[in-house]
Amino acid sequence: MATLDELFDTAGDRLRTAAATSSPDRAAAAGHLDRFLSTLAEPLGLGDGEVTQSSVTGDLVFHLGRASDALQSVRRLLPAPAVDPAQSHLLDASAAVDAVRDVIQSHRGPDRTPLSAYAYALTTGPAHHYLTRRCAELAWGAAQVASSLAQDTQDPSAVAAFADVHRFLSQASVFGRDGTRDADAAIGALSLTLPVYPVQADSADRTQDVPAHLAEDCDRLSRAAFETLHHRSDHHMSGSDLQQLARWTAMQRLLAGRVLLRAAEELPDDAAAGLRQSAVALRESAQAWQKSATAWHRIVDIADPRSHPKLPAPSYEIVRRGEVVRLPQVLPHPSSVIARTAAVRVGQLLYGAEWRPEAATRPDPRNGAEILADTRGPGTLAAALYRLPATGWQLALAAPQAVSQARGGLVTDVFEQQAPGLKNHRFRPIAPQQVETLVAPYKAILPAEQASAASLLDIADQAGTPVPRALLDAAAHRGLATAAAQDWTKPRKTAVRPNQPRLRPQPQVQVQVRQRRRSL
Repeated sequence: MATLDELFDTAGDRLRTAAATSSPDRAAAAGHLDRFLSTLAEPLGLGDGEVTQSSVTGDLVFHLGRASDALQSVRRLLPAPAVDPAQSHLLDASAAVDAVRDVIQSHRGPDRTPLSAYAYALTTGPAHHYLTRRCAELAWGAAQVASSLAQDTQDPSAVAAFADVHRFLSQASVFGRDGTRDADAAIGALSLTLPVYPVQADSADRTQDVPAHLAEDCDRLSRAAFETLHHRSDHHMSGSDLQQLARWTAMQRLLAGRVLLRAAEELPDDAAAGLRQSAVALRESAQAWQKSATAWHRIVDIADPRSHPKLPAPSYEIVRRGEVVRLPQVLPHPSSVIARTAAVRVGQLLYGAEWRPEAATRPDPRNGAEILADTRGPGTLAAALYRLPATGWQLALAAPQAVSQARGGLVTDVFEQQAPGLKNHRFRPIAPQQVETLVAPYKAILPAEQASAASLLDIADQAGTPVPRALLDAAAHRGLATAAAQDWTKPRKTAVRPNQPRLRPQPQVQVQVRQRRRSL
């Protein structure tokens, strides 16, 4: 997925190409340039309402408007435009700026509700100044296009109007870049937020595309963590979802560590040592996630009993009376499916595109040189795998909130962990202290994931590979930690809409165990 920096760079490249391309129909080119300026002046996060528009941003928008008025004069002076395919570069630049707006708006819903942790990063003054600065750079490129169009123009009035366009855009560029020295460059790593919808891995996928697909899976998991933490989804994670999510996440870390070990075999000792240390850190993260999955042993979520202890076969009397019922079939939460897909993708990088975790035999791992060729070096490999612990930190932070939402339907068949009362039932609600036992492993995951992410960033830094996403993730993590500290300490009531019937508590299903008559 393209980031804001990449989209702004694409628009700048198209403007430079347009300035270097001679256009025989200057009226059509002026219309395309006017459309570009109108797109550039649209609310690309400039003056969002949550942050007061700075004077620098206001000056930029003002000078863009003056340049647009001058282009209107040019279009009145020149003959009617004809079809001009040579100036499609300006249309491409407008499309790139439109994509910038789409990326920003994708992080908020129709009612301006944040949909991801990165939406809060866009509400700061330095973030708005980043957008102002990049738009000012594009204004300079548009000024060069206006100067190119003024050449060989026969109408003196049109030449003067083009000169006004160049002057206004030059002023907008100078003012915009000079007054935005505090621009937050980390915002440039922002990309389109994706819905929490799993996209399955396919055996036809190319292994060189695994890093890009893995980044998309991590973005989906990041949004799932945000929705869980802020109660933004109607599909809550069940106990089975949390257990499966932990198991697949642990597998991701183990496979990623093996990928690094295979790549280390092809590198010098100094570079290989860093990869091996990161593999150890990922193994520790996997162990922490596996402990969180083990904490769910002998605990069943009656709303989603996919993961449950082995039950005894029903007796003849129960079958004869027709008291045997099937367990409910519940769709898993998308995050657990996405976590499995991410594990498959890392396995594809290690074993090949056809590998699946359900395979009866484990194939031989690929050569380390092939892995490095697909990922374009150890630095890019570390940058791609960095997304796993960075996203896992967010999932671990939101997991206690998911446990709190699911605790009403959690039961256990371990007597020491059961709440008092309800005699003669095998499964009874868990005790309050058992909830703390479920939450405690997630707290241990946070430092383990931070250590894994830091070790992978060290590899990328030693290889000279920039990871601009790391600064954006750090800002998002700070916002998530603040929100988690507020939500975990305040009881939350379920809101009922005016036209929505009030929810009635569902009776808990109890499994009764009858003693069989022993035969002599």
